[in-house]
Amino acid sequence: MGLFDMFKGAAPALTPKLVLAVGLLHMIHADGEVEAEEIGQVLQALGNDKALFDDAGKYAKSKDVDAFLAESAALLNEDQKLCVLLNLYDSLLSDGVAAPQEQALLNRFMTAYGVSEATLQPYALGISVKNNRKILG
Repeated sequence: MGLFDMFKGAAPALTPKLVLAVGLLHMIHADGEVEAEEIGQVLQALGNDKALFDDAGKYAKSKDVDAFLAESAALLNEDQKLCVLLNLYDSLLSDGVAAPQEQALLNRFMTAYGVSEATLQPYALGISVKNNRKILG
């Protein structure tokens, strides 16, 4: 135990809902800038569940991304993995910019979850159109 470990607190037990929340937090922090739109997207995706948001922050601080990816990949079924990935993609686009760091993080999730780009492509197209409000004039 390190000198300051007593102040960390234990990481909450990972659940599918917590995987989504932690994944979204990692995504909005990936480019080093957290925009208001991104926080709004996370809260919306979590059903405005503040306790879940707080638990996600605790978990994200206690474990690195690689440990999280390994643990979450073992926990989730295929539908849950797809749900998380699509929410991450939606979050990635919420500020209108797909930063290289965000793209790289999404690719890490896809690799860890064993989901190909071809599998996500049709869903990603739908999400991209949904988020392109410029076409409305």
